[in-house]
Amino acid sequence: MSRRMTVIFHDEDLYTGLKIEAVKRRLSASDLIAEAVKELLESREDFKLIPVIEESRG
Repeated sequence: MSRRMTVIFHDEDLYTGLKIEAVKRRLSASDLIAEAVKELLESREDFKLIPVIEESRG
């Protein structure tokens, strides 16, 4: 399932850095953001509960 989200960058340098890094890695900006968010969540203990929650919904 695919979801959409609009991200507004109030810091022009951050946005420019994102675009440059995406080009360097040959990724889209959205893929790079998704990768960064996934890494952040995986580093948190709560993220490990998501599969358990999803399974209980099924």
